Formats: sequence, structure tokens, C-alpha cells
Amino acid sequence: MNPITKLNDINCKPIVCQTNCSEGYEYQTTIDKCCGTCVQKSCIFTIDNTTQIIKLNDTFIPPNDRCAKYTCDEINGQLLTQKTDTICPHFNTLDCKPGTETTDADGCCTTCKLESMCEVQSKQTIIEVNDCKSTQMVNLTSCAGHCGSSSIYSAAANTMTHQCECCQEVTTNQKQVELTCGDGSKVQHSYLEVETCHCNKAECVSGTAPKPQRRRRR
Repeated sequence: MNPITKLNDINCKPIVCQTNCSEGYEYQTTIDKCCGTCVQKSCIFTIDNTTQIIKLNDTFIPPNDRCAKYTCDEINGQLLTQKTDTICPHFNTLDCKPGTETTDADGCCTTCKLESMCEVQSKQTIIEVNDCKSTQMVNLTSCAGHCGSSSIYSAAANTMTHQCECCQEVTTNQKQVELTCGDGSKVQHSYLEVETCHCNKAECVSGTAPKPQRRRRR
């Protein structure tokens, strides 16, 4: 109180607002209040003992896990971190054509153009028919390996379209082998020897295959 005027003295002091906000927050003022508040503008989470901050609608991919994706979304007025894990299809570099290996945009999954590996294989075996069998090992040949196939969505057909190939014989040779039967008699048996193999187009249905070309030698 002022001793002369007998009135209360007014002493005005400015209010200092705290405008420094934590990382991921932004200072905003309102019309009806003197000081504003810190409003969250980014998602904040911890991974590998490190705090990460993602702005709304942005994405973060850890450098040591390219198949994990973190996004910042607004759900019911709150900013939440959503994690999505990508599962890659089986990949074996030995199945690839050299120089065709590529990774997706995120660097997560590796793909390549498959190498057709359809080739002639051989196996030493005893041919046995009923009670008769060969007295010596016979070199039986066959086709083995993998060929290209695909399953692709067709917008025009609104369905998945399939392309398949099978590893099959292209040319064969008819050969003879003598079999000895249980009663001591001997018979001639004809069998096919595979000469060449190739990946041939086929329907993607079990049991269907194009008819191979054959030529016989006498």
C-alpha cells in the first residue's frame, strides 16, 4: 500500500512462457491463453536402445533390418507407431542366372531370373522285370532339374495367370539289354535311353505335359 495515497501499488511482471519443447513436439499458442503448449507432431519410439522420431505419415527402415518398416499414423487423434514385417520368398543364389540378382526398393528381399537347369542325369542300376533281371549294371538316364514358372495377376482377366515349364526328354534312344530269369532262361528287354533334355511349356496342372520328340536307332 502506498503510504501517501493509501492505495495499493500495482507491480506488473511479464509471464515467461516455456516454449522449448522436447524433440518430436512443437510449441503452439491459443487465442484464449497466455502461454501455449507442446503438441506432439511425430512418433517417438526406441529401437536397439536408440530413440527414433518419425514425422506423421513418414516411414523409418532400420539399417540393420531392411525387412522391418515403421510408420507414423494418426489413430483416434493420437500418433502411433505401426510396424510391418516383410516376409521374403525362398531365395537361393545358385538358382540364379549370373548378374540378374536384384533387391526391392527397401533393400529387403532379393530376387533374380532363375537359371533353367534341365539336364541329363545317369544312374547305374539293375533292370528287373517280373522274375528276370540284368546280370550287369545298366546306365539308366533321366531328365532332372528345375525350369521357369510364374504366377502373375492379370487385371484384364481379374485373376492369376500361370506359366509353367517341365524338365522333359527331347530325344531318346531305344536300347536292348539281356535279362536272366529265375528258371535260367534269357530274354531281351527294350528300354529308353535319354539323350537330351529341355524345359518345355506345360499346363500348370499335375500330370499334364507336352509330348516329347523321339527318334530311334536300330
